[in-house]
Amino acid sequence: MDSFTKYTPDNSPQASADTLAAVKTQFGFVPNLMAYMAQSPVLLKAYKALGDLFAESSLTATEQQLVLMTINRFHECRYCMSGHTKVAEMSGVDMQVINAIRDDQPIGDSKLGALRGFTLNLVAQRGKVSQAQVNALLAQGYSQEVILEIVAAAAYKTMSNYTNHIVGTELDAAFIDKRWQPINER
Repeated sequence: MDSFTKYTPDNSPQASADTLAAVKTQFGFVPNLMAYMAQSPVLLKAYKALGDLFAESSLTATEQQLVLMTINRFHECRYCMSGHTKVAEMSGVDMQVINAIRDDQPIGDSKLGALRGFTLNLVAQRGKVSQAQVNALLAQGYSQEVILEIVAAAAYKTMSNYTNHIVGTELDAAFIDKRWQPINER
C-alpha cells in the first residue's frame, strides 16, 4: 500500500488549511489523524464538524467518552483508544470506567453499562438493534434523542477508525503514555 501524506497547515491542500489551522489553535498541535485526513478536505471537515456537534449532544462528558471509546474498542482502533483515553482522563471520567472499556470488563454503574451495551449492539449489529435493546436503554433513563446521538457518534468514529486503519496513523507524543492494544494481542 502506498504511504499517505501527513500534512501541516502550511503544506496541506488549500481547502484543508483553515481547518488544520483551527485544529492547531484548539489543541496546540495537529493530531496525526487530522494531518492525514487533510488529503481529503471533505473527510477532514466532516470529521471536525461532526466531532464539534457530538460535543454538544445531550450526553455528559463521561457518557460521550464512554460511547466514543466503546466504538473505538469495537473497531480495534489503537490510535483513537489511546487518544480518547487521554481526553477521557482530562474530562474527569472515572478511571474504573476508562479501564473497563479498555480491558473489555464490566462497568460497575448500571446506567453507564446499559449505554455501553447499547452502543456496542448498535455498531456490532450495523444499526439493526431490536426494540428490546432500545427499550432497555430507555428504561435506564436515556431518551430517544440519545439513541440518535449514538448513531452520530458511530458515524464520527467510523470516519476516524477507518482512516487510522487505512493510513496506519502513528500515535502523537501526547498519547504515547496511553498506548492501547486489543486484549487478544497482549
